Amino acid sequence: MPYLNVGDGHQLHYQIQGDIRSATPLLFVHGGPGAGVRSADKDLFAGLRRPVIFFDQRGCGLSKYNERLQANTTVELLADIEQLRQALTIEQLMLVGGSWGSTLSLLYAIRHPERVVRMVLWGIFLCRQQELDWFYLQGANQLYPDEYQKFISIVDQPNRPVEAYFRLLNTGNTQQQQTAAMSWARWEAVNSFLTPDQQKIAEFCELTTSLPMAQLASYYFDNHGFIEDDYILRHAGKLEDITTDIVQGRYDTICPCASAWQLAAALKQARLTITPHAAHDASEPENFARLRTILKSIEPEE
Repeated sequence: MPYLNVGDGHQLHYQIQGDIRSATPLLFVHGGPGAGVRSADKDLFAGLRRPVIFFDQRGCGLSKYNERLQANTTVELLADIEQLRQALTIEQLMLVGGSWGSTLSLLYAIRHPERVVRMVLWGIFLCRQQELDWFYLQGANQLYPDEYQKFISIVDQPNRPVEAYFRLLNTGNTQQQQTAAMSWARWEAVNSFLTPDQQKIAEFCELTTSLPMAQLASYYFDNHGFIEDDYILRHAGKLEDITTDIVQGRYDTICPCASAWQLAAALKQARLTITPHAAHDASEPENFARLRTILKSIEPEE
């Protein structure tokens, strides 16, 4: 398996689909923070002629680390993307990402606009306090009060759930960490799909994936994503030359549709599609179909 040593005790796992010399590659930026690349993520790119680069961010997936949270901030994640690009000697990229992956894609493009020729994004997350409050405090709980009660029932500070989960996940005993990870993942799973079934919830709650995701996500969100509030919209002018396709589920209860609407309004070359019967996840049928159509439309010429 190929790994890239990015320092600080971290080695990123990456995988290449196709020949990265044949055309400008797609770089898939996974969500979370901490979700890693899932097998379902790769379905989006199946059979494409354009090359694709997959990588697991610090502390998750198949990437290696000494300490998961050591030197693990948004600044490092963005530097890792640039280091990977340089290591593969690629001049430019097309970024593809949803949720936290959309956040990182936008931040990287703001920092390195000359390296990004296109973006395909979904489930827009601008990492603003209002979005964090919506999902973890007051918003999604109005739609899923029964599930939200389960979510906050295991913490001692229900009015500060992210902070409370972070403490449990990183200082609790093994049983407490596992219970917290599965609870965190269940809340995410329930909100990721329009009609979540038990199999999807069980997949999200599997400990090998839920524990790193919950540890990293609670750590990042307890620190406001390590970015200034409203940073992306305030710097959207740097993205004016980048064609950006946005797919947003109307019933996305993790990342409400308003954020995608505001981002599209701020970008000169944005094309927003609101899928009328879809929630957050890229595998939602309408999201998946639209994203596949977009990706196929930017295939290299034969």
